[in-house]
Amino acid sequence: MKGSALTLLLVAMGGMLVACKSGQIIDARPPDRADFTGAWEMDYSLNDSLEAKLDQYFYQVRRELQRRGNQTELERRQGQGYRQLPNANDIISMARFADQITRTSTLDIEQTYNNVNIERDDSFSLTCDFARNDFAPYENPFGKEVCGWDGHQMVFYLNLPGGVGIQHRLTLGPEKQKLNIATTIYSDQVTRPFTLNRVYMRFDRLPSDFQCQQTVTKGKVCTLSSSAVEDPS
Repeated sequence: MKGSALTLLLVAMGGMLVACKSGQIIDARPPDRADFTGAWEMDYSLNDSLEAKLDQYFYQVRRELQRRGNQTELERRQGQGYRQLPNANDIISMARFADQITRTSTLDIEQTYNNVNIERDDSFSLTCDFARNDFAPYENPFGKEVCGWDGHQMVFYLNLPGGVGIQHRLTLGPEKQKLNIATTIYSDQVTRPFTLNRVYMRFDRLPSDFQCQQTVTKGKVCTLSSSAVEDPS
């Protein structure tokens, strides 16, 4: 496990040890947790551009290559190991994976003080039970997962087989009408993770008789389902 998710897990585990040694149950849950409850739909105009994020990533890689190039001779003389930076195919594969798993157009979120459940229209749900301990690892059908609060942000981290990790970080906007989900992909094959941001806006769901789809030219288009037209009752 890498990056901020590992740091958060270690911090949570450290807090649990302190509580056990003192013989007291410490409620470290902040009172200002964000409330993500509601229906959300993606605002495509505010999303990160995959191409722009890739350009930025490659720029950072080139800078890293230049920096390491200046240090290679010194490292060789000192007998230090030198790990090569990932090739372009590894980076592009990671970026495409990030894009593929962040295409969810709508979310339905139910939240209480003890748990949160995020229904995604084209993927498995994200569920976290934080009634007792945040960032307590558990198994799911896809791998090992931890979840919990990092201040006012909600974090899910899934550790997949093959050295791949997925982190979703949810942040509610100041007016509570926008939800940003920053999805970060970690891989043992690369030295730097890749992040895409997806932005969602609150909306009121239409009755079940309506069927909606997102189009490129007209945006969101909704029509009455055939069953509702045939049976208006």
